[in-house]
This record gives sequence, structure tokens and C-alpha cells, in this order.
Amino acid sequence: MVCDDGPVTNTGHYPLRNADEREGRRLALLQKLGDPMTVRGLEHLGVGPGWRCAELGAGGGSVVEWLSARVGPTGTVTAVDQDTSRLDRLAATLANVEVVEADLCALQLPEDSFDLVHSRSVLMHVSCPDHVLEHAVRWLAPGGQVFFEETDGAPGQQAAEAPEAFRAVFGPLLSRWGWARTIADTLRGLGLVEVEDDVRQDPLKGGTEQSEFWKFTLGSVADIQKQALHSPPRSAERRAHGLDPGDLLRELPAMLALLDDPSFSVPFTARHRVTGRRPGNRRAVSGSAQPGKDGKEPSTG
Repeated sequence: MVCDDGPVTNTGHYPLRNADEREGRRLALLQKLGDPMTVRGLEHLGVGPGWRCAELGAGGGSVVEWLSARVGPTGTVTAVDQDTSRLDRLAATLANVEVVEADLCALQLPEDSFDLVHSRSVLMHVSCPDHVLEHAVRWLAPGGQVFFEETDGAPGQQAAEAPEAFRAVFGPLLSRWGWARTIADTLRGLGLVEVEDDVRQDPLKGGTEQSEFWKFTLGSVADIQKQALHSPPRSAERRAHGLDPGDLLRELPAMLALLDDPSFSVPFTARHRVTGRRPGNRRAVSGSAQPGKDGKEPSTG
């Protein structure tokens, strides 16, 4: 992520709307920053012709498009988002793509049906991440695999010499990003095997595409905080979660200036890319030439 953000509401919904112009530009930057590592991870899993894939929180749709081309006409891609405004065009043009508009906390997909369930920078923002993991495992067919890419805020929280503006603006957000470090153990507890957690630290640097992404993000966050200031109940709720609208808005100009400064660099996040497989043999797919993660051709079972 890479770069990630999006404060959740008290219902666990992601409040930034995909249809907004600024959010569209933010999603485009996110895809540019995140897609190369995502694609490498999907290739490592052996995603190929005939695979049935579920993309949770499909956003701007770049991963959906890649999966659609990869699995071909014998495969399927189910793209899920609470705001499908940037996905509907894919359902209209790609025969193997189905778009589902749904809240992930209430999402129902058929069990034992998918060879891949993937999400990126989504579950860290919802109110029910473990619930989604539990259901994702149920949705997997035998031999199916999950791939979750989520962010931990510990490095930024522990950055002792970070500027005051960074601590005021990002500190409350980073403090809420601790769930990613639990994904691997949760998946093992749900019975998945070959669980791996690839963890890489990402600093935040000024004058980069990453910082440009954050400028868009903070602009949207500032709008939400301004609305909260005019609503005492919402403002009190955010303070209870460590997000003081006044503090953030006071320090925001200084933080935006740092994001434009090429000399600015601070420890920021740890990116967890977690994979795991449901026990059993994946179904054979006619015409598939893609090996599984262990390098072997899938067998029937």
C-alpha cells in the first residue's frame, strides 16, 4: 500500500466514494503503486486459465481486469465492492466478470466455490475483518488459496523522531492499523495450510507518487473531519477513537508541506502479504497450463 488509508465509520463502511473525481485519482495512484507487487503475488500462486476468483473490495478494477485476462474464458472473476461505480463497465465488457455490490460484513458467496479469494488494503478498514476471513475460508474450494494484502502501522507509531505534524495527522490512523499482524495466525486457526506472511516495511517519503497518493487521501479525510466538527455526536465519536478533528485540521497544512518535501522520510508501515491454502486437491481445469504454488499440476480430488 505501498499506501493505504480510509477511516471507517461507526458502521464499518469505507466512507470514500469511488465515484468521486478525487477518489478516482486516488484509486488510480493506488493501483499504480500496488499492482506490481499484487501481480507478482498472484503469479506466484499460479493463478491461470479456468480459475474461479473473488476480488473483495475491487475498487478501481485493475486487479479484476488482470485476473479476467489471466483466467480466460473458462475462468470467472467475482468483483465485490460497496460502491461499484468504477466496476460496472467491466461487467459490461468482460464476459467472465460478475460485479457484486455489497458490504463485506454482510457478503454472502457460495461455499466451496473459489480457487482464489484476494483483497488489498480493504479488511484493515472494516469493522469485521475476522468475520470476512472466516467466510473467505468457507468460500474456498478444496485446494483453493487466499491472498490478503494489508498494512500494520507499528513502524510509524514507533518513529521517535517523526515531526509533530506526522504524529498528529498519522498517529491516530497508524494506531488503528494493528490487525494485519494477526492474519496468518487466524488463517492457521481456520485450518488453512502453507500459510505464509511476507512482511516488508515501507517508509513514507516526500516528493514521490506515494506522497501524492497521501495528499489525495488526506484531502478526503479533511473533508470528513470538517463535517464531524459541525456534528457534536460525530465529533465525540471520533475523539473516542483517537481521531480529534481539530488536531488533524490544525496540523494538516504542515503535513502536506512535508509530503511535498523530497528530503522528508519517516518509518511508516509494515506491509503484510499473507497467503494460505485450503487442504485438498484443486480441481483439474481443461486446458490449464498453470502449475499450483508447489510447482505441481493440480490433480482431481
